[in-house]
Amino acid sequence: MNFIALDLSLNHLVIILADINKIHYKNKIPVQRDRAGILFKNLQNIINELKFDLNSLDILFSTVGPGNFNGIRVSLSVIKGFAIAHDTKIAGLSSLEVLCRSFLNKHNKYICSIIKASPDFYYIEWFNQFNKSIFAPKLININEKMELPVSINNIALVGNDVELIAKILNFHGEMYNIDSPSPESLFLAAKDNIISNNFIEADPLYLREVNAQKPSLWKNNPIVK
Repeated sequence: MNFIALDLSLNHLVIILADINKIHYKNKIPVQRDRAGILFKNLQNIINELKFDLNSLDILFSTVGPGNFNGIRVSLSVIKGFAIAHDTKIAGLSSLEVLCRSFLNKHNKYICSIIKASPDFYYIEWFNQFNKSIFAPKLININEKMELPVSINNIALVGNDVELIAKILNFHGEMYNIDSPSPESLFLAAKDNIISNNFIEADPLYLREVNAQKPSLWKNNPIVK
């Protein structure tokens, strides 16, 4: 089964072409702007370098968040557009799950996967030793008490800005500051979905409300705060 999986939810474009056994193409590129342009360029690289026919794809994956809204919107739009044109199956991947797979869990710890949302706010999700979610993802305020579902001695922190979370918890154990998932973690998450035949919808995962102006105020102040 051939598939492409991509992530634009954090600081890089992470993209792979793979089958169930191995990765045939991978790239991880820092992005700040023109996320769509960088993505299309890499899709073209897959076609040119590997002489790969995109029509032979069985499924396309994109991370659905939480994370950078523009990046998630671009990656989901691309796979949905491709699916319409080629009648290809699509599915989503959790950005927090892919991130939690980006290190080797040698000591079988429970994993707290972390993505910074904005000052004082973080997205977190807890996973067991087998990268299975044990609590639904949520948005936390670091100024409020953080409850731990397992012993602090049996956890690892992974994600961006983990040092701040560690400081708040007075935690001195395993932590991995990772600003984007690895191609290998993207591959493992997609592979696990295929093997288990357990897919999530390719729709954005929103964990917080947008503070927007009411329509009656748009004329005078058409700005999202």
